[in-house]
Amino acid sequence: MNNQIFYKNIPSLSLLFQKLKNKDRVIIDDIFVSEITAIISSIKETLKKDILIISTEKRKDLLYKNLSSENFYLLEFLAWETMPFEDIKPSVDIIGDRFDVLNKLLKSKNDNILICTPHSLLQKVIPKTIAKKNFISLKINDIFDFETLIEKLISLGYQRSAIVSDKAQFAIRGGIIDVFPTNATEPFRLEFFSDEIESIRTFDLTNQKTIRKVDSLDIFPADEFKLIKDEKNLTTILSYLKDDYIVIFDDLYDIENSLVALNSLNIKNSQYFISFDDLLKDFENNPKIYFSEKKISELSKVTREKIEDKNFSKITFEIFNKTITGELFNHPFINFLDFLKVDKIDNILDFITNFLEKKLNIIFLTETPSEKKHIEELLDKKNIPIDKNITFEKGFLSSGFIISEINECIIPYNEITKRKIIRRQKFREAHHAPYAEYHDLQIGDLVVHFHSGIGKYLGCEKHSNHLGVETEFLVLQYAKTSKLYVPLSQAHLVTRYIGVSEEREPLTELGSNKWQKTKNIAQRQIIGYASDLLHIQAQRELEGGFKFPKDSEEVLLFDLDFEYEETQDQKNAIDDFKKDMMSPNAMDRLILGDVGYGKTEVAMRAAFKTVFDGKKQVAVLVPTTVLAMQHFDTFKERMSSFPVNIEVISRLKTAKQNKEILQNVKKGLIDILIGTHRLLSQDVSFKDLGLLIIDEEQRFGVRAKEHLKKLKKGVDCLTLSATPIPRTLYMSLIKVKEMSIINTPPQDRLPIKTIISENEDEVIKNAILRELSRQGQVFFIHNRVESIYKRSEHIKKLIPNLKAAIVHGQMSPDIVDDIFHKFKQGDIDILFSTTIIENGIDVPNANTIIIDRSDTFGLADLYQLRGRVGRWNRAAYAYFLTPKNRQITEISQKRLHALLASPGFGGGMKIAMRDLEIRGAGDILGVKQSGQISNIGFHLYCKLLKRAILSIQNKKEASFIETKMEFSYPAYLPEDYIPHANLRMEIYYRLGEGASFEQVEAIKEELIDRFGKVPKPVLELMDMSKIKIFANLHSFTYLKFGDLTLTAIRHDKNKTLQKTLVLPKKSENIDFVQKVISLLQENFDL
Repeated sequence: MNNQIFYKNIPSLSLLFQKLKNKDRVIIDDIFVSEITAIISSIKETLKKDILIISTEKRKDLLYKNLSSENFYLLEFLAWETMPFEDIKPSVDIIGDRFDVLNKLLKSKNDNILICTPHSLLQKVIPKTIAKKNFISLKINDIFDFETLIEKLISLGYQRSAIVSDKAQFAIRGGIIDVFPTNATEPFRLEFFSDEIESIRTFDLTNQKTIRKVDSLDIFPADEFKLIKDEKNLTTILSYLKDDYIVIFDDLYDIENSLVALNSLNIKNSQYFISFDDLLKDFENNPKIYFSEKKISELSKVTREKIEDKNFSKITFEIFNKTITGELFNHPFINFLDFLKVDKIDNILDFITNFLEKKLNIIFLTETPSEKKHIEELLDKKNIPIDKNITFEKGFLSSGFIISEINECIIPYNEITKRKIIRRQKFREAHHAPYAEYHDLQIGDLVVHFHSGIGKYLGCEKHSNHLGVETEFLVLQYAKTSKLYVPLSQAHLVTRYIGVSEEREPLTELGSNKWQKTKNIAQRQIIGYASDLLHIQAQRELEGGFKFPKDSEEVLLFDLDFEYEETQDQKNAIDDFKKDMMSPNAMDRLILGDVGYGKTEVAMRAAFKTVFDGKKQVAVLVPTTVLAMQHFDTFKERMSSFPVNIEVISRLKTAKQNKEILQNVKKGLIDILIGTHRLLSQDVSFKDLGLLIIDEEQRFGVRAKEHLKKLKKGVDCLTLSATPIPRTLYMSLIKVKEMSIINTPPQDRLPIKTIISENEDEVIKNAILRELSRQGQVFFIHNRVESIYKRSEHIKKLIPNLKAAIVHGQMSPDIVDDIFHKFKQGDIDILFSTTIIENGIDVPNANTIIIDRSDTFGLADLYQLRGRVGRWNRAAYAYFLTPKNRQITEISQKRLHALLASPGFGGGMKIAMRDLEIRGAGDILGVKQSGQISNIGFHLYCKLLKRAILSIQNKKEASFIETKMEFSYPAYLPEDYIPHANLRMEIYYRLGEGASFEQVEAIKEELIDRFGKVPKPVLELMDMSKIKIFANLHSFTYLKFGDLTLTAIRHDKNKTLQKTLVLPKKSENIDFVQKVISLLQENFDL
C-alpha cells in the first residue's frame, strides 16, 4: 500500500511534524492502531528519521501487521522469554533474531522503525564493539582458516554433533562444515578447499540434501547469556539507533500495565536490566509522541492551559509515576466505531451510500483477488455502482477511518468481515520431515535379527572378519548369553523389537530352529491377512463414489484467500485429497499432522470443494462440544467471503434450535454441519451427503465407529489425527490406508520448552509470573473435579490478584462455553481445568501449560495437552509436575522422557510409535495377528506384510527371502568418510532396504552432497547393493563372490538350484553390476 495516497495532503499533520522537529512532546488520545499507523507512516516519509516504538506483547503484533503493509524497513526487537537469573535457557530462535536486529542496526544506512516492548527495551545488550567481534560474515572465495572457524563456532556457543538437526549446531566431515546459525531460517553447508570457501549452500534438515547455492552467510552467537555475563560495560538497544530518533509510546495504559507485570519479576534488582527511570532519561531530549486508545482524562487527572489553537492544547498529566507536560493533538481521524454508533449501524456497507452523498472518496483495501471480488459482489447487491469515487488499493489496515480534512474514507476488507488478525513471524524454513523407519538403537534395546530372532543390543565393536579384514559389528546377546556379531553393513537385518505388552518375548536361542519355525508360521498368517486387507480395499472401490469435477473458479479463489503461505506438506495433502475426490472411487484418507500444523485448513478446502463443485453437504464429526464450537467459529470465519451455510449442533443450543437445524439439513438448506456424537443419531438425515470429516478419530468408541461405517458407504471420508490410534498408524505404515502426512511446522513456530519438575510452589509461581509479564495466559490442568477448587485457591494465594476461572466436565455446557469465551478474549489470566481442554480450545495468547500429576496421564494425552500451547509465534512452556518426594512408576517415567525427547516438530508419529513401544501393540489387529506381532516384533511384521501386499498386487508369489552375500571386495563405508557409527548404520540400513537401482543412486548423490567425493570402497558398496536388490527380487538365497567365480543359490518354487559361474576380472572398463546380472539371468533362465 502506498501511504502517500492517503496521508500526504492532510494539513493538520504538517503542524504535528513541526512540533516533532522542535523536539516537543505530543500527546494523541482516543486513537486506534490503524490511525496510529497512518501517523507513523506520515512521520517516516516526511522526517526521515529512526523511529523507536514502545509497544506491548498485547499490541505489538497488530501494530507490526499494520505497519508492514507500508513497505517500510521495519524491525522488531524481541525480549528473552526467560529471565537471566532462571535456569531455563532462552530460545535460540529468539537469540538469533535479537542479534539479527542488532546487526541490521549496525549496518543500516536507512531510517529504521524499531518496535520494542518494555521488557526488550530494558534488558541490557552487548555494546557495538563486542557485537562486531562476535558476528561472523562469510562469502564465497573468502580465505578463512578452517580450524579457526571451528574454534569460533564453539566460542559462540554452537554444539558439535554428528549431523545438524537444529539451530546452534555444527558438524564437520572432511572439508565440509554444516552449521545452522541461530539467525537463519535454514542450515548451511560450507565446502572448503584448504582454507578457501569454495561453496555455500543451504540444505534440508530432514534429508540433509542441498537446496540451493548462496553467495554469503552471517553467523551470530548462540549463547547471549555468556556474552552479557562476561561483559562489564553493557548497554541498551538505544545505543544502536541514530542519535535524533523519535520515540513513540504505542499505548500508555497498556505500557504502564506491562511495566507493573514486569516489575513483579523483580527485575529492578537485576544487573541485566536498566531501570525505566534511567531509560526515560536516556531519551529525555528526543521528540516524543504518547498515544493512548483511551482519553488521557481516563488515565490521569489532566491540567490544561488555555491556548487559542484548534489543533493543539497544552496539558499536564501523570503516567509511569511521572508528571508529563506536552501538546495534546486534535487528530484528524474519525474511527468507524464512533461514526457508526451514532446511527446504530452494524455493517459499514450499509452506510456507503451516506458516505457517497457526503462526497467522500471511498478507498477499499484488499489483500487478495477474492477479497476484492467479494466487496464488488456486496456493492452490486446493494445497487452501489463502482465509479470514480470508489477505488481499490492493495493493502491492509486493522480498521477503517474517515479523514474529514481531505474527504477520504478508508475501508479495509477486515472492517467488513471482522476477521481475527494474527501475525505470523518466520523463524525457520518449513521442510517436510518424512517418517523414518530407521531408528537409532540404544544399548539394552531388544531387537529382532531377520535370520536369528530376538536378542538384546549391546553396542558396536571392531573385530577382524572371516577374511581377516577389520570390520565394525553390531553385538547382539541371545539366550544363554550367546552373542551374535552382525557386520554393520547388514544393519538392515536388525530392527527394534516391539511386542504386544510390557511382557517381552524371551530371547531366542541361537543354533535352534525355533526362530525359523516361528517366522514361517508368521509368514503364512501374513499372506492370508494381506489377502483379506486387499479384499476390503477392493470392496470399497467397487462401492464407488461421486466423481468431483476439476476446481471451479470459486474453489481457486477460496484457495487464494488463505492469508498464509501453505507448507509443502499442506500443498501435498490438498493435492492428494483433490485427486481422490476427482476419481470415481469414494475417498478414505487420513491426514496425519501435529497439533497446529494446518490439518483444519486442509479439511476446510475439502469441505468447500464438496459444497461448491459437488453441490453436496458436509458432516464434520468431532469428539467434544468445545472442539465443535471451535471448528464452527473457524469454518465461519474462513468462509465468510463466500455464500456457505454452516451450522453446529450441540448441547449449547436449545432443543428447538437443534430441531430446526436438523430439518434444514434434511431439506439441504445447510451446507456444512458440525457436531459431536449427536451427528450419529437416527434423527440426523442429510439430503445429499458428499463428505464426512472425522477429527481426532482416536477419541471415538467402538459403537461410534460402527455407525461411521454405515455413514461412510459411498461417501468421501477425510480423517484428521495428531496421534493416530495404533490400528490407523499400522494401516498407514504398511501403505494400505491412504495417508497424507503434514509433518512441517508453520514457519513462525518455536519448539515448546518441556520441563519435568516436582510439585514445587516456587516453580509454579515463576512459571505463571513469567507468562503474565508478557501479557500471556496460563492453562493449569488438574484432572480431579473433587480437588480442583482447593488447588486453585492454593495457587491464588501464591499470586494475589490473579484473574482465575475453573472448568470441568460436570459443569453445564453453557457455563463452560462462557468461561472459554472469556479466556479466549483475554479476560482470564489462568484457567484451571480438567482434560476437557485436551481437544478444541485454541488460544494463541496462552503459552504456558502446567499439568498437575502428569505421571497419571497417558502419553498421547500428555502430547495433546502440550499442544494447547505454542500454536503461534511465541515461545511456549509445558510443565509436567510429578509428586514431591515420591517415586513415580517406570512406565510414567518412560512417557515423560518420551516427551522430553520429542520437544520439537513433527512428533505425533514418533509419540504414537513410542506409545506403541511402552504399551505394546496388542490392540492393533485382534488376538490372531497380535500373536504374530508378539512372536516376531512389530517392525518385522510390518516389513513382511508390506512385501506380501506388494507381491499379491503384482500377482507374484510372496517372497520373504533375504539374500546372503559374501565377497572379499573392500565394499564398505570408511570411518574417515562418515565418522559417526550411527550415521554409517543408517546408510547401511537404507542401502539394505533399497528396492531399486534409482534409490541406490539417490543415496550416492546424497553422500556426495553431504560428505564429499565418494571413495572407492563406497562405490563398491553401491555396486553390491544393486546386485543384492536384483538377487532378492529373483529369490536368490546366497551369492558368494570369489576372485573369478560366483557361487549362486536360488530357491525356485520347491526347488533349490546351485551354480558356480565364471566372473570376469573387475576393472574400470567393465560395468560389473550389469555383467553379474546378465550372468545370473542367462544361467538361471530369468
